[in-house]
Amino acid sequence: MGANSALIFGILINVAILLVFFRFLMQLAAVSPYNPVVLSTVKATKIVDIFGRIFPTVAKGRFNLAALVLLIILYLLKIFGVMYLSGSMPNSPVHLVILTFVTMIQDLIRFCRYLIFATIILSWVVMFTQSRSPYIEVIQDLAEPLLA
Repeated sequence: MGANSALIFGILINVAILLVFFRFLMQLAAVSPYNPVVLSTVKATKIVDIFGRIFPTVAKGRFNLAALVLLIILYLLKIFGVMYLSGSMPNSPVHLVILTFVTMIQDLIRFCRYLIFATIILSWVVMFTQSRSPYIEVIQDLAEPLLA
């Protein structure tokens, strides 16, 4: 199995996690669904709609339980898969679940930190260029609840 297969698996699962995480946060922050970035993210994560038949959205359609459950499953797969492919196994299922939730919280905090830095830098870009792309709007809409 080896380190190379663990590395490739980690990269692929991280891309899937990032897409589902973006979809979850965009819906939570109520980013405009007509934004091209949101449309492409929703199109890339159609699997969430399948989970949406089982798990409802709550809080007036803003909190997507299907995306959250899919995120937890993807993180469990990531932790277990990387450990298995690198040759080590978790001590117990409880250890695996705790490690999954700790990793999720660490990634959420890291993402929020990067989002705040990106908002600061993009505010200067918007000030000097006087233009707003869809990417800038999404980043500012995602960071608005953090900065409020």
